[in-house]
Amino acid sequence: MEISPVPERESFPHDDGVPTDDERQSTVDTLQHAAGAGRLTLAEFTDRVDVALAAETRTEMRQALQGLPKESPIVGATASPPAFSLFGNVRARGRWRLHRRNRAITIFGDIQFDLRDSVCSESEVWIEGRTLFGNVEVIVPEGIEAELTGFTIFGDRRLELAAVPRSPQTPTVHVHGMTVFGDLRIRSLAPGESGSAWRRMLDRWRGAPPSAKQLPHRPPSPGSAKSSD
Repeated sequence: MEISPVPERESFPHDDGVPTDDERQSTVDTLQHAAGAGRLTLAEFTDRVDVALAAETRTEMRQALQGLPKESPIVGATASPPAFSLFGNVRARGRWRLHRRNRAITIFGDIQFDLRDSVCSESEVWIEGRTLFGNVEVIVPEGIEAELTGFTIFGDRRLELAAVPRSPQTPTVHVHGMTVFGDLRIRSLAPGESGSAWRRMLDRWRGAPPSAKQLPHRPPSPGSAKSSD
């Protein structure tokens, strides 16, 4: 499903009143168009939509569009993942185009699709991974709905999604995998969070802050408690 272009301008007044439903939808449409054009990743899109929907004033809502890229897509926004490998791994991460259907096959190697920095204009996507003597893993941003089907022989099947509300206007990710002597896994990670458990333990031991990119300020959700002096 391709997203039709929408004017990328603030269609709501500059006063600091409460945004209307139409104003919120206009902001989400602008963000959705930017994501479909390859100028926002899935993780960036989900964070900005959360800001827009949680905003209690128009000033807070405008923060969802702050710094929105207006130039051409970044290099890699049209790249597709590799499809086949023999005695090697298939990995897609960084900036790449998540198509409606994506497939990878490897023998004596692992398959990993990291969707956090991918760009996507689809409402649903399908990922198929098959490997002999290897693992299949798909990493999604927190707030993305995903389902896992397929089977393993001498391996585990694991669906590990963060217990957070689903981000609106994001695609549903369907993963179908087959592994022999390997694991089949979907998990969600925050932007910049390492996929390696050892690296995360080392970062916590060092007291290092997360390596996530700077995102627009997220206002508190409606009804949240406010501290008083």
